[in-house]
Amino acid sequence: MDSHGLLLFILWLAIAAGIVFFVRWLSGFLSKFKLPNDTRLLILIAFTGVLVIAALNFLWKQGNREPDPPVDAENTANPQKPRTELDLETYENTTYPALYGLRQDMLKQMDALHTFFGKVREWAEQMPEQRRFLQTIIDIRWSQQQQLRKAYQEIDRSRREFWLHYHTGEDRHVRTMFDDEAQRLQQRIQEALGDSREFQLAETEAIRDHLRDAETLLKAAKLPKPKKGQNLNTVFQPYSDQRRQTLLTTLTQRQETSITSNLGQLQHEETQIRTKLAYMVEYQKVNTDLLETTNDLILEWNKALIYNQYAQYRLLFAAEALEISVLLGITTESRDYAWLLKQLRELAPSILAQAEEERRVAAYSYNPEVDHSNRKSR
Repeated sequence: MDSHGLLLFILWLAIAAGIVFFVRWLSGFLSKFKLPNDTRLLILIAFTGVLVIAALNFLWKQGNREPDPPVDAENTANPQKPRTELDLETYENTTYPALYGLRQDMLKQMDALHTFFGKVREWAEQMPEQRRFLQTIIDIRWSQQQQLRKAYQEIDRSRREFWLHYHTGEDRHVRTMFDDEAQRLQQRIQEALGDSREFQLAETEAIRDHLRDAETLLKAAKLPKPKKGQNLNTVFQPYSDQRRQTLLTTLTQRQETSITSNLGQLQHEETQIRTKLAYMVEYQKVNTDLLETTNDLILEWNKALIYNQYAQYRLLFAAEALEISVLLGITTESRDYAWLLKQLRELAPSILAQAEEERRVAAYSYNPEVDHSNRKSR
């Protein structure tokens, strides 16, 4: 006897004993009243009948109640894939392996695109100077994702419709009909993957153009011309200290000493220039009669600072362009990557020299023989 049967037996005994004791108590209770024997007997029979019927009804329900199935903790913690879908996956893999393989390739591409869109915002926040380029890549991959998604929805709907008919109709007939449909679906996937390759080619071309733009910037010794009403110090946005240090650390880890040494020298000279500018500002507060002279000198050193930052910007932008291209899947062995890295290594010393030349102009600007009114700012 299982636990459920034992419990039911105990309930039978308890209820039977309860009814007997209740009848005896009720009989004694009614004897206190001056009632005819027939009336007292009818009352006993009525109450006893109600109790017996209620007890039988309760025991009947308990007897027909099925015990709860045991809980499988492992299955609860690890819910399984719906059986129908699991069967369809297995059936497709076994019966139509070519279709299954192509569909998996399609899913991998869609997963990769989903991962990209999850990361690209973080990249854009870390690399503000790459946002315009990243937007181009986003536009390409978004169009690619939409085409793949549309094609996959059509394919998945067809295979699920087949599975429905396979389980509810004449399976041999359905299988015969789906053989041709499977060929059509394979062709549809191949077309979608072919379109996807066109998007990939467009992206590769966009990356190539971006690396070429970085090379052009490396060779652009002159500052970009300010737009109407724009100040010279706003034609480019210097890198933040944090981002600059991150890029410098990355270059150091890659042992790019020809780049890091020149960047380090530029940063050192920037610190010196800022110290000089701070001194001049404090100096003119005390020597108010030299206000015009000090302002002219501040302008010279400000130009030196701008050219110093511009030199750093060109080097860092190229390094960052290389970094983002790798994040997008370009290998370091690719021709475009290798060429820009080569240019960065070779041009770094000359870019430092250009900034130092502007610094020398400010450093050698003192000439007491020239009348102040005839001095011309560069």
